[in-house]
Amino acid sequence: MLNEFQPLPVVVPAREDESGLSFLLRCSYANGVTLPELANHAGARSIRWMTNRDMEAFAFLTGVSPEWLITRLKNRRHVDRRRRYSYLGWDWGSVASLRIKHAQVCPECLLECLSCKAEWEVTVAPACPIHRTMLMDRCPHCGTALSWLRPAVEICSCGRYLRRSAASAKPSARILAWCGAMRGLLGRDGAMLLTSMRTSALPSWVSHVSPDGASRLIHALGALSRPGERMSSAQAVEIPSPGEMAEIVERGLDRTNMMLDQAVGRPQTLRLLVYEPGLQRLAKQGVEAADQKVALQLLQMLGGELSDSIRPARRRGGRPSKGQLELFDYAEI
Repeated sequence: MLNEFQPLPVVVPAREDESGLSFLLRCSYANGVTLPELANHAGARSIRWMTNRDMEAFAFLTGVSPEWLITRLKNRRHVDRRRRYSYLGWDWGSVASLRIKHAQVCPECLLECLSCKAEWEVTVAPACPIHRTMLMDRCPHCGTALSWLRPAVEICSCGRYLRRSAASAKPSARILAWCGAMRGLLGRDGAMLLTSMRTSALPSWVSHVSPDGASRLIHALGALSRPGERMSSAQAVEIPSPGEMAEIVERGLDRTNMMLDQAVGRPQTLRLLVYEPGLQRLAKQGVEAADQKVALQLLQMLGGELSDSIRPARRRGGRPSKGQLELFDYAEI
């Protein structure tokens, strides 16, 4: 099939830290076509989810390594009759962990490098630790959500350049540290991860879980804005705005502190603040064993009823082991 194609006439060099969709959008712009036209030429039915055949076709057309492009485009498949997703060399168990429909960007980064960073497509990373600003998911001019079908990475579908509004909110130091930690986790950069964790004393479980685990844990801990709030399964997979995601992360970290505060001896009160179904699903279906372990330990700390499918083996005594508690300590400063 690839023998029927001819590579694009204008070769665009890929950037190591950019997403696959950013690269394809830059390639289409440089060659005078739209991204949907490029996708049609490659025979891809969708740019949201791509098959290996789609990715290989795009790699051939653009002249980039298939191995590089495959890790930077999203793929979905079934594993044990459950949906699994792939992005940046990681498995993901929840579609809500990834931004599928709409993009989020840092306008300052766009000005500097004219490309979109790969971590911007992860829901739980709402800010840019480089420029210390919130990411933007809507055009400040027309107000519409940013689409990957826009003319160029720095231009909205309305034709205006993406520039930050003067009224943009500033992220807290803790949100910047969290985003730096997620960047290190995604890139398997242990030094960056530890440095970011030490900056704001993030809990140690952040370094033990996968990016999907971190996303789902912080969502379960911080999604409810008030005690006893109800959340439907549809609401649980809605993609929040960067500002809303920052609030979820702040609440999630605050509630982690509450769990560790020995003065708080009322697990029932904490349970009202946590989205328990999210923890239950992660404990049972997490993509990594460490994700399941941390979710299970949180459920035990909350004193909730565990289903038989995730109930741990009975041990003597009711207190967690020292090894369990270490996952909830803070990074040493």
